[in-house]
Amino acid sequence: MKSLYEKTIAFVLQYIDEQTLREGDQLPTEAQLSALAGVSLVTVRRALSELSAQAVVRREQGRGTFVARPRVKAETTKIGGLRNGLHLDSRSKLQTRVLSCAARACTEDEAKRLGLTAAATVWEVSRLRLLNKQPMIWESSVIPKILAPDIASYLNGSDKRSLYDLLDEVYGLKEAREEQTLVSRPALAREHELLDLMSFEWVVEVSGVSFSARHQAIDAFRMVFVAKSFAFRLETAPTFFVEAVEVIDSQRASKAQ
Repeated sequence: MKSLYEKTIAFVLQYIDEQTLREGDQLPTEAQLSALAGVSLVTVRRALSELSAQAVVRREQGRGTFVARPRVKAETTKIGGLRNGLHLDSRSKLQTRVLSCAARACTEDEAKRLGLTAAATVWEVSRLRLLNKQPMIWESSVIPKILAPDIASYLNGSDKRSLYDLLDEVYGLKEAREEQTLVSRPALAREHELLDLMSFEWVVEVSGVSFSARHQAIDAFRMVFVAKSFAFRLETAPTFFVEAVEVIDSQRASKAQ
C-alpha cells in the first residue's frame, strides 16, 4: 500500500501530465497542492523535496515550485542505437555503463525468437543508460555468439562504440527492422535497485527482436524505461522499405553471378 508521501508524489506527477506543464511552468503553491491532494503541508513539502532531488521540479525560495524538465521524447521504433530515438537537447548527456557481457546457453523462448538450435550459445549484454548522471534505462540484449564470436572483448575493453555500431562495423550485422512490444507495469526489485526508483513507481518495458535486411535475427532486446521521465512516439514503417532492400540485394546477387 502506498504511503501518503508516495501518493502525493504520484499526484504531483499526474498533475504535471494532465495540465501539460512544460519546463519552467509554475506548479500550484504548497497550500494549494495540500488542498488538492488532501494531505498535510508537511507531506507536500516532503514530496516536492523528493521530486526536486530527482530534478523533476525546481524550488525557488520566495517564488515557488517550477517544472525543471519535461519528459524526454522517445521513438523506440527508430533503427539503430538508443541515442537515435531520443530527442535530447544540447544540455543533456547520455552515458552508457556496461554491467555485464557473458556467454550462456539460450532459453527455449530465445532459441525460437532468434532462430537458433536448442541451447545454442548466446551473449547476454546488460547495460545501464544514464541521462544527466541519473539512471534512466536498463537495457539487455541477447545476441547469437555465432554472429559475434568475440564481442565481449570490445564491450569489456576500451572501445567506445555503441552496441549496434559494433554489430554493424565489426560483424556486418546492420539492423533493418525491429519487432517490438511495449508494456507499462510496476517496477521489479532489480529495476528499483538499478534505476533508483521509489516503491510505487512504474516502468515502460520495450522488448523485441532486431533483424537484418535479409530477415536474419540479430538480437533479442529489452529496454526498461523510468516511466515518469519519458513520452513515447510510435510510428509504423512503410512495407515497401524491406521489399526495396531485398530487390537491391537480388540485383547485386545477379550481377555477381
